[in-house]
Amino acid sequence: MENVETIDIARLEEAVVVFYRSNSQDQAITHEWLTKAEASPQAWQFAWQLMQLGKSQEVQFFGAITLHSKLMKYWHEVPPENREELKQKILETIVQFAAGPKLVLNRLCLSLSAYIVHMLEEWPCAIDEVIETFQSQRMPNVSADAQLWIMLEVLMGIPEEAQVIHTSVKRVTLRGEIGKRVPLVLQTIETFLKQQMGNEWDSEAYSNMTRAVKCVNVWIRNIGYCIEGCVSICAVLLEVVKKCYWPCIRSGVGCMSADENELAETCLSAMVSIIVQPDCHNYPKTAAVLIKMFLDSLCDITQVEWKRDNDNEDIIVHIYMLFVAAVERHSGLFLSGITTTDPELSAIWSRMVHEILQCTDKPGIYPVEESCSTMALAFWYMLQGDVFAMPDEQKHKCWEHIKPLYAHLTTVLVRKSEQPDESSIDKWNSDDLECFRCYRQDISDTFMYCYDVLGDYILEILAAMLDEAIVELQAHPTHWTKLEACIYSFQSVAEHFGGEESRQIPKLMRVLSEIPYEKLNVKLLGTALETIGSYCSWLMDNPSYIPPAIDLLLRGLNSTMSAQATLGLKELCRDCQMQLKPYAEPLLDACQATLVTGRMKNSDSVRLMFSIGKLMSLLPPEQIPKYLDIIVSPCFEELQSICQAGTTTPAARIRTIFRLNMISTLFSSLNTDLDDELKDAHNVQPVLLVMEKTMPIFRRIAEVWVEEIDVLEAACSALKHAIVNLRSSFKPMLQDLCYFIVASFQTRCCAPTLDISKTAIVIFFWEENCKPMMQQLLLEFIQHSFKLFENTPQQNFSNISDTMEMFFSCLTQIVKKVPQVLEDKTIAYDRLIYYAQRAMLLPENGPIRASTQFVTQFVMQSRNHEHMTEVMLASGEQIIQTAMICVGYMTPRQQVEKFADVFLSINKKYPAEMAVWLKNVMSVPNFPTELISEAEKLRYVSLIIKIKVNKRLLQQHLGELAVKTRGLVAIQSPVN
Repeated sequence: MENVETIDIARLEEAVVVFYRSNSQDQAITHEWLTKAEASPQAWQFAWQLMQLGKSQEVQFFGAITLHSKLMKYWHEVPPENREELKQKILETIVQFAAGPKLVLNRLCLSLSAYIVHMLEEWPCAIDEVIETFQSQRMPNVSADAQLWIMLEVLMGIPEEAQVIHTSVKRVTLRGEIGKRVPLVLQTIETFLKQQMGNEWDSEAYSNMTRAVKCVNVWIRNIGYCIEGCVSICAVLLEVVKKCYWPCIRSGVGCMSADENELAETCLSAMVSIIVQPDCHNYPKTAAVLIKMFLDSLCDITQVEWKRDNDNEDIIVHIYMLFVAAVERHSGLFLSGITTTDPELSAIWSRMVHEILQCTDKPGIYPVEESCSTMALAFWYMLQGDVFAMPDEQKHKCWEHIKPLYAHLTTVLVRKSEQPDESSIDKWNSDDLECFRCYRQDISDTFMYCYDVLGDYILEILAAMLDEAIVELQAHPTHWTKLEACIYSFQSVAEHFGGEESRQIPKLMRVLSEIPYEKLNVKLLGTALETIGSYCSWLMDNPSYIPPAIDLLLRGLNSTMSAQATLGLKELCRDCQMQLKPYAEPLLDACQATLVTGRMKNSDSVRLMFSIGKLMSLLPPEQIPKYLDIIVSPCFEELQSICQAGTTTPAARIRTIFRLNMISTLFSSLNTDLDDELKDAHNVQPVLLVMEKTMPIFRRIAEVWVEEIDVLEAACSALKHAIVNLRSSFKPMLQDLCYFIVASFQTRCCAPTLDISKTAIVIFFWEENCKPMMQQLLLEFIQHSFKLFENTPQQNFSNISDTMEMFFSCLTQIVKKVPQVLEDKTIAYDRLIYYAQRAMLLPENGPIRASTQFVTQFVMQSRNHEHMTEVMLASGEQIIQTAMICVGYMTPRQQVEKFADVFLSINKKYPAEMAVWLKNVMSVPNFPTELISEAEKLRYVSLIIKIKVNKRLLQQHLGELAVKTRGLVAIQSPVN
């Protein structure tokens, strides 16, 4: 690539055309070169040459963005004596491009904006002069519309450029200086908008007015202005909204044009920016005036548009957005309307609550037939939260006041949670359905807030609506959506009600068992099944309702709602296991029959195994082998057949993982020791019977699928579930498990095998007769990991980062929970520390976290054992050096704070040595980088040594040190 300094203008133009007209690979190469060209001092000259008349639009545009970039980032290259000339050239070029292309003109206007921001100190009346120049139309040969467009673009650019330009002036000072011009800008735009109110609006007028209102929004959002000064501009914006809306309604057209919509929405967005400014709560009287103005001007519009599938939904969305924003920002003022004696404030409360309730209750189903109601849900959370945060006396008064409101809201939410029926579902796409699912979840959360306000009374409201829904279904057998919504509402509040509720929940259970599901939409069955699952803790105390619940769940197993049925059955078996004893056999038979059909998804079959395990645990010991043979044997037979074939196809992999997941889930729930007091010492756990027969299959799986980490994960997960579930009952199989683990290590040392080793060691090391075996397992765990690390070139450690992470994570857990393991002097502790340092130096977050936690734990335990103390005294300085390399430049900056624990632990256990080690490490010239001075290094050494306890402060110091050593300190972040 040629040197940028020597490039001629023709070469540059050619590169620009290549960039805009070529494929992505050529673009990438050209982009890099053009960026260098843009950054060169020569760019101040060629920017103007590229914008000469007759050049292609791409070339002119590149000239304009180059000029803008230079003004943003390289202002220091402009000598003070050349600044006036630069201004004149910008203005002349703006005139030259006044008729277009707009793309180029926009960049030139932003260039003038950037120039003005830089020159505010030397040219304090710049904004006044720009407004005067364009308002008085002093630009020769430029149309009035073009001059207005240019003025608005320049004004709009000033606050935005102030946020991004590179300047030595503090952002807060810059904003303060620009803030002095806000009244002038608002007055200018207000005058312009008022002038337009008496005119007919064509597309040019709409465009100019929209730009003018955007300008208001940009200045308020980026600079801000006291809301006392915004009342008159808000009044004008409201008039503009009304003029956009009412003529098309009164003329019978009914639907706003795109121009009317855009202008009205822009006005409403600007008013949102005004009413939510950070300090506006300091002006409650003005806020009340503005909110009243909003209500007076906009409520008539919301009333007309309160219908489904309306053509003007966009403006309604923005009106409600304004209402909700105003209330959330001024919640204190708003809530005072409940208890106030001021009739105006009371009226604002009543009117605004009515509007937000109407927003929540917008006719139609969200998001296809309406798009407003979701905005209001956050308000109901805020309202009850603010009321409950009040002092007691005021709280009780407000609480009583809002109870009827939340009772009404409950009925609204039931209606809004209705699903689309068969006649309307065709209009819905997958995105709509997902959006509705999330919306229903938000409604479910809002039911919880209704419960917080209403308590048990919410059940009476829902029960009354349930009665209405049943009556409607009897009269209109296809109207299932209301009943489904009522059941969903009951499900949403289930967690609040225990077994003592004896009026409405029994009624719900009877209804669920009596609905003729086969005649109705299957979604109704799905919701009923989920609801059964939600009320399992109630069923535990009311077992007479369990048989109908079982009947319903079994019906669901053989339907398209098997996912909901398996979830419900899982909840029932977990919460009501002992109550299910009389039904265990028929339930197992039903589960087996369902599995045999093969109709369920893999995930549902896996989940069903949890229930099978819980139910099998209830059987008399002599009956369990029969069900193991029927249900579990097919899993192992298929696994054996796949292993014997030795085929590792994608299909075989999927089936292997599926069968292992089924076994894993069964092992997690099958445990016949249900009662410790009645534990039978001679009772052999069924899981052990299975494992005795199948351990060779697990070993074979580890050999066949050695390269497939997810298969190994599934196999180890099954064994881990067995250990965690059975704990001491697992001991008879412990030796077999160790053989499996060691055989797996010899084939491949990987994360799943390390994890299961850790589980076994943590559980069984404490048992005296298991201790020697666990000590040997720990040595195998460490030695095979070392072998992997030794056989991997250090530059490739990232390829085994998941294994390194798991190794040190497991080791940390072992050391924490079984510190006695550290008494073993045969462990190569120096190598553990060495490889922990290698893990620290990796770029991945996982190994960094795991290795720093291990080193911290090691240091904290090391003073208890002489052999570990020796390792620390020999390795301490190296650990400090590695940690400093990581903090200084090696580790991603977001991870630097993790090293605080390492420094704190060493400082706690080895304070004298720490001071020497840290000084030695930091005294090396240009360490960790040459970007930090020796004086700064000494300061940080002193700060780090002083901190013995305050982790947060140490993290802060390390973060600052990382910024300095990486040369990031000079980058100034915007001050807001």
